[in-house]
Amino acid sequence: MLKQLARSRLFICSGEPSGDLYARLLIEKLKKFTSKPTIYCVGGRELHLDGVKLVQDARQLQTFGLNSSLFNFKKNYYIYRQIARTIYRFQPEVFIPIAYPGINLLLCRYAKRLGMKVYYFLPPQIWAWAGFRKYFIKKWVDQVISVFPFEYRFYKKVGIETFYFKNPLLSHLKSYRRRDFRCRIGLMPGSRFDQIKRNLVVMRKLIKEFYKFKNNIEFCLILYDRVDSLKVQIPAQIKVITQNRYQAMKDCDLLIISSGTASLEARIMSIPQIFVHRPAVFDYYFFRRFIRIKEYNLANLYFNNRDVPAYISPDSNYLSEKLFNHIQDILPSLGLKW
Repeated sequence: MLKQLARSRLFICSGEPSGDLYARLLIEKLKKFTSKPTIYCVGGRELHLDGVKLVQDARQLQTFGLNSSLFNFKKNYYIYRQIARTIYRFQPEVFIPIAYPGINLLLCRYAKRLGMKVYYFLPPQIWAWAGFRKYFIKKWVDQVISVFPFEYRFYKKVGIETFYFKNPLLSHLKSYRRRDFRCRIGLMPGSRFDQIKRNLVVMRKLIKEFYKFKNNIEFCLILYDRVDSLKVQIPAQIKVITQNRYQAMKDCDLLIISSGTASLEARIMSIPQIFVHRPAVFDYYFFRRFIRIKEYNLANLYFNNRDVPAYISPDSNYLSEKLFNHIQDILPSLGLKW
């Protein structure tokens, strides 16, 4: 399948940094079959690669949750129209959407109308909620590409043609070794702007509690993008890291993570972590009625265990208190002292 894709004119649409990463790893695999691929992309900085034409910046797409999507409906629809026009202009043979189903599912429909093959990489999480989307996928997608064994089995079970692509992160992350051994806790509030803003509230409160005590633990904030483009307030004493993200993660004794992909990455690299997510109030009470799974953390789902503790609530005070107490309990096992 990869050999066939490498010889086709491709249009890849990624709507978030984690999708960018998988897109880059996929493109690197495709380049093994051809020296001059023809690839057009909607994406971010991960996709500045030879042979890849970046036709639109994906940072415009980064809304998270139903609440944010509703407020940004007009903007998202405008972006959808822009991407659709771009697809029409370049006339690719294959359309590969990556994650971000809000816009990508509609683009699948449009691509099929233009007679393209559609391969959905990191497909909608119908195993978690909104199972009705399987009917759209069957109609508009030729084949799903999954990197998660449990997801692959689910899609096969509901009758959707699925290709299992061994998760490239497993080999990609093996080479990292710790270089800096200072006592450090890393904060990873997410990749989408509104998600970062909500989760940083919790993390700022956590840091405030920590600095009431004299201790030798430093904090660093690990982000996908530059701080000035995020328009969020960062405590002055916190080191902000936007480059060499994986090395920064590996150099931490503990990670506080709000992204599913980052949680999986940390688990692969054997870095202790706590998962925390502060959804919008509307999202929290709306989605909990429809979620069909009891485990929300991607690392726990992937490895079929509950090694990663997870706290999810719209209440920032509750989350910061839970985090503070949990970290206090595990500090001795991490070799850290107050």
